[in-house]
Parts: sequence; C-alpha cells; structure tokens
Amino acid sequence: MSFTIAAGTGPSNIPSAGEMNSYSNGLKTQSTDSLLSKLSDPSTEQWQKDAITKELQNRADANQQAQGAGGGEGGGSEDMQQLLKKLQDGTITDEELQKLAKMLGVDPAKLEAMKGKGDGEHMVANGDIQGG
Repeated sequence: MSFTIAAGTGPSNIPSAGEMNSYSNGLKTQSTDSLLSKLSDPSTEQWQKDAITKELQNRADANQQAQGAGGGEGGGSEDMQQLLKKLQDGTITDEELQKLAKMLGVDPAKLEAMKGKGDGEHMVANGDIQGG
C-alpha cells in the first residue's frame, strides 16, 4: 500500500523519510566547512538545517571523545545548538566562537566569516536590513 501526500500548501515541502535519510547519509561525506556553509544558507530548508545540526553534533561528540573528553567545559547538544544559532544570528561572543570552533574542530576564522549569515528575519548586512 502506498500513500501520496500533497505538500505544496505549506511554506516548505515536507520530505519523505527516505529523502531525509538519504540527505542525512549524504552529509556524512561532506566537510564540516561545507556543512556550516549550508547551515548559514537562507535557501536551506529547516528540516535540512536540523539534519546538518545533528551531523555537526555527531562530529563534535566524536571529536570530544577523540580528545579524551576530560575537560570541564560542557559540549552537549543543547549547548552546540545555541552556539550555532548565535553564530547565525551574529550574536556569538569571541569566547563562544572559540568554544564552537573547538567543538567542531574547525578554524575559528572560518566561523568568524560566517557570523551573522543565518536566516534570521532581521539580519543586517552592510547596514541594510534584509528580509521581511
């Protein structure tokens, strides 16, 4: 038995479970830089951003385990999601940026370049308000 769901009425198309799994599996082979770029791309749909965030969290967990995970700094899923949100919003502090870079195992300069390039409706770029 098969079901067809028309998904053209909402603000974004709802993917099938197979599409989500396929997309998530494809993320595993991409570089962290590529994932961060997609995360800050306003054309990336929310379900894709959720999958990217999950993949980044998996990488951060693996990175933390590889480093011995003995530090007192928390690096949980919620913490990472908050830091990624702040990065996209442009509200992340230098200390938080360093922490996120360490969690992801990337150069802080790459994160700095992405700062404020999220999909917030009130983003400011070059002094102009974008979005609506």
